[in-house]
Amino acid sequence: MKPPRVPPLGLTEHPRRTVLVLEPDFPAWPETVDGYGFHSAAGWGALRELARASPPSAVVLVRAHGGEAEAGELRALIRATPSIPVVASVDFRQATAGQVRALLETGLAEIACVGETGGSPRALVPTLRRAHARPLKRRIEERLPVWVPEDARTLLRAAAETVVDLGGREAFAGIFGVYVRTVAEWCRELHLPPPRRLLGWVRVLLALTLLEEAHRTVLNVALACGYKDNSSLKRALENFSGTPALGSREQRFDPAFDRFAAELRALRHDAQGRRPRSPAG
Repeated sequence: MKPPRVPPLGLTEHPRRTVLVLEPDFPAWPETVDGYGFHSAAGWGALRELARASPPSAVVLVRAHGGEAEAGELRALIRATPSIPVVASVDFRQATAGQVRALLETGLAEIACVGETGGSPRALVPTLRRAHARPLKRRIEERLPVWVPEDARTLLRAAAETVVDLGGREAFAGIFGVYVRTVAEWCRELHLPPPRRLLGWVRVLLALTLLEEAHRTVLNVALACGYKDNSSLKRALENFSGTPALGSREQRFDPAFDRFAAELRALRHDAQGRRPRSPAG
């Protein structure tokens, strides 16, 4: 099978995405660049509130100068809204190795190296593109079985981006510049569920990650994930993850992912012409 081909960074068409920035860091940026809309906040507190009110398709961009106080603000921001990726632009000509290490330890999605350009909006677009949906991708990657091949992981990363953008099968296929039937063939050959069900699974996993954030209401989560209302979200959770209700918000991602992994395992064994072994075997 010819492996999935991800288009060059910055060329993929996507819905308008929001970039949240601090006013002092980027005072004269245009409102939109290559499909990204920029919204500024007056300070760290305002930036946290803006992130709390944003969907998971948003990205936070800060100009990092180094220092423990700044690292503390970044950690607080990431803890408050772990579903929103945070990108730091750093001038590597001035930053020390210790400052870069401190930034990496905060949980940033990406660090953009800026130099003589000062980190122009268009120059930063590829980094913003790579950071898109990073928290969800990272959460999925951390729990994927080791036998899931890289091509399948590529499709799962694309599914995460599609779901975060509220897209469907056409948008999913559009990431690769192919028809839906081509992606369906890839899914079948890579032992993944069909595109509709794969996106349904990833949407449920996104919802479960958002439900862990205390500031989000159930309705907010439902709408952020593309469900019509609370009832639609509840039905999806029941159908995919076996979750009976929306009562407890915590510790629900891992059991749901175990069911997803079990489905992947069953598809893999079916393709190999044998039934999966029991956990004890």
